[in-house]
Amino acid sequence: MIRLAVFVLLIIVVYKVLSGLLKKNGVSDKREVRGDRVAADLVQDPQCGAYILPAQGIRARVGGKTFHFCSESCKDKFLLEQSEKKNDKSGSISI
Repeated sequence: MIRLAVFVLLIIVVYKVLSGLLKKNGVSDKREVRGDRVAADLVQDPQCGAYILPAQGIRARVGGKTFHFCSESCKDKFLLEQSEKKNDKSGSISI
């Protein structure tokens, strides 16, 4: 009778250990999926090409379009280039 009790106890312990391992594997799979969703939400800085989360980036609107930047310096360089392009187009003389 003691052998039967030990056997049943052993089966219960093995079951708990295996179910715990399976649950841990399930959690890591969910984290990978969540990571993919976050990666899909990344935007590219038009100045340096870095990928950033829109919520953490610096925004600027140019010509009705919103751009996201990784830093103030990238934003400033981009805006300077855009203003120079605009001045070149408006100041050019065609013959």
